[in-house]
Amino acid sequence: MQDISKILKRLNYGIYVVTMGDGTDGNAFTASWVMQVSSEPPMIAVSVHNKHQSSRLLQSTGAFVVNLIGKGQDDVVKTYFGPAESGYDKLKNSSVTDSPATKTPLIPGAIGYLDCEIVSTTKAGNHTIFIGEVKASELDDKTTELLTTSNSKLHYIG
Repeated sequence: MQDISKILKRLNYGIYVVTMGDGTDGNAFTASWVMQVSSEPPMIAVSVHNKHQSSRLLQSTGAFVVNLIGKGQDDVVKTYFGPAESGYDKLKNSSVTDSPATKTPLIPGAIGYLDCEIVSTTKAGNHTIFIGEVKASELDDKTTELLTTSNSKLHYIG
């Protein structure tokens, strides 16, 4: 039997920065396990490792933003890499603005966003899936391809 993680790494995903919290007191993490789960109403699911600080923050804040990153903007995403289990505050030095519906931080450099209110959570092994109803969205540049695991060297296999 082949190594499952090597096969899973070949699956293709978008790469996003998910934010939660209040202004620079919030937090951000790089996410690739993001998908649409409903069209009416529009809903997005984000899978987050249970040991990560962001999992606890999402449960307490009730909202998140999926910041859309354009192809070639690897540096924007790398800004939000860092220790996942600690109190590392990745937004402290960012010039964030508030999203229109949930007032969740929007990061500089993103080409768009999906502003979501959490409506459901479910445990999935060592992750929690947060389902958010999209309350507001914007895409600045409709011609730019989104950053993905196939057009960058960024991958997450849990």
